[in-house]
Amino acid sequence: MADDLSALSYEAALTELDEIITRLERGDVELEAAIAAYERGAALTRHCAQLLDRTEQTITQLVVGSAGEVERPFQPPVERIEHAPVAPAAATVEQRLFGEPAPAVAPRGVPIDPDDIPF
Repeated sequence: MADDLSALSYEAALTELDEIITRLERGDVELEAAIAAYERGAALTRHCAQLLDRTEQTITQLVVGSAGEVERPFQPPVERIEHAPVAPAAATVEQRLFGEPAPAVAPRGVPIDPDDIPF
């Protein structure tokens, strides 16, 4: 099975995987055939991931400098999160009564650490 996968292109593997998913979603496949189809689908998924990884490693980007053109391995850009100004949070009853500082509000898109939650 691994030998026939290595000969498949990404597009062919993806097409076969799509066909397997369609058959399994219809639900008209016997149990043994469904298990075999699932195993084949998992193998196809691994094959596609390996092909994508290999492709990403071989992509080069052209860098033009003063000395001329140089190719170097592709490095995806670092994702930058643009933060919109955040309005201060309204004080809670407890904060007004006990004078506790208002909690910091995380900008949109920034995950909140559960350990930072005070309760």
